[in-house]
Amino acid sequence: MAFRVRTDLAVPMDDGVVLRADLWEPESAPPGPVILWRTPYLREEALPCGFLDPRTALARGYRIVVQDVRGMGGSDGTFEAFTHEGADGARTIDWIAEQPWCDGNVVMAGYSYVGIVQWLAAARRPAALRAIAPAISSDRPDAGWTYTDGVVEHALVASWLAAALLPDQERWLDGVERAFDRLDALVERLPWAKPWLTSPPGSAFWRERSAAGADVGVPVLSIGGWYDVFLRATLAAHRAGPSDRLIVGPWEHEIRALHLLGDLNVGFAGNAAAYGLTARMCDFYDAAIAGAEPDLPPVSVYVLGAGEWRAYPSWPPPGAAVERAALRGGGRFRVDPTDPTPAVGGRALRLWCADWGYGPRDQRAQMARTDVLALDVDLAGPALLAGPVRARLGVADSAGDWVATLCVARADGLVVNVAEGIARREGGAREVVVELGDVCWELGRDERLVLLVAGAAVPRYAPGPQVGEQVVEGGVVELTRAPDGAGRQRDEA
Repeated sequence: MAFRVRTDLAVPMDDGVVLRADLWEPESAPPGPVILWRTPYLREEALPCGFLDPRTALARGYRIVVQDVRGMGGSDGTFEAFTHEGADGARTIDWIAEQPWCDGNVVMAGYSYVGIVQWLAAARRPAALRAIAPAISSDRPDAGWTYTDGVVEHALVASWLAAALLPDQERWLDGVERAFDRLDALVERLPWAKPWLTSPPGSAFWRERSAAGADVGVPVLSIGGWYDVFLRATLAAHRAGPSDRLIVGPWEHEIRALHLLGDLNVGFAGNAAAYGLTARMCDFYDAAIAGAEPDLPPVSVYVLGAGEWRAYPSWPPPGAAVERAALRGGGRFRVDPTDPTPAVGGRALRLWCADWGYGPRDQRAQMARTDVLALDVDLAGPALLAGPVRARLGVADSAGDWVATLCVARADGLVVNVAEGIARREGGAREVVVELGDVCWELGRDERLVLLVAGAAVPRYAPGPQVGEQVVEGGVVELTRAPDGAGRQRDEA
């Protein structure tokens, strides 16, 4: 369809600062609803992407406003992550609703930081807001974003500051990896980021920048990815109210939302475009604007291993139960500070690095290292694993970092990571519990599970205190297993 883009619209904030935006609109169309996308990453480069196809949205009668947040791109003011997004977002929604090309209905879309700004604006309850659809994101910037189980996501924070949040001419785009060893220098250059490393999750600093637990007053379509760094936070933020919906694809923290992940092709059905994600988002928005229940399943998930979408009334699926699977054997390892165990793939992120750090990757080289234990998990396929995973490690002493990675050993010899977690512990205990987050994987008859245990995952996490030899004496993996077919229907694209 024919459309046009009007650029450089001035949107005044309550304090006089002017933010700049572009308007995508169908030609010769009456006033209609508007999708708002607020970004710190240059509005000119925001669309199209896997989490919003403009042509689909425009054809459905929506206009799109893409705005540079305060202090970024063409907008005035000073950027400070998370701080102004609630007030600025709510004021922008009010402004849009007043424009002659808007029919008074505003919804929001966007991924990552463009996702959390939706939560922060919605928490202000602007009158014209009808729905939000945050993708691969969170409603809080501390737990599940800056921290994983109390440990700083070092590579994420360092690369994000260096590649995206420094002033334009100072960004380290020719060598982002050096940020991993210079995080302290980066936060000196961006003093508003200093408290990120010193304020524990849930502290007053983070609560002021969070929408966790807020009654946003509108339906929420939460969109996640099984290999996204913010997956835990996405699931934790999902409200599960009668008009809320959850979609979890196979995706990494990558804007195209493809089906080609790491070392795997997980099936073309997992491609966001093939799934029709934008059309489903518009279905959700249409229902919210009409005050109706969305004609979407409460939960839609892509089942890795099976290569198909399935619909459930809840997550985890009905009938899912925790099954304890024993670890076979144990062993000992020692972290070498001159050659610490590398992080290979997973639910991670290193912005603008040669290795972005995410996705399912072959773990056989990891298994061959002397500082990694590879322990078979006593669970035979076929099995549908659908829900949280936890490793309980029996140890000689709990001191140190304990990185656990659940893997599937496939019939073709490939060993791929499914989920991972870290526990940083002091000594004195004989058990270490590592939370690995949720999984959705159909384990085949000829596949088996392997748990990798190490004392580091560099550069994802900065190395913890050196504790010498670490000993695993056994343990169990607590897996959420769903009965095949229970409460399930195919969710066709």
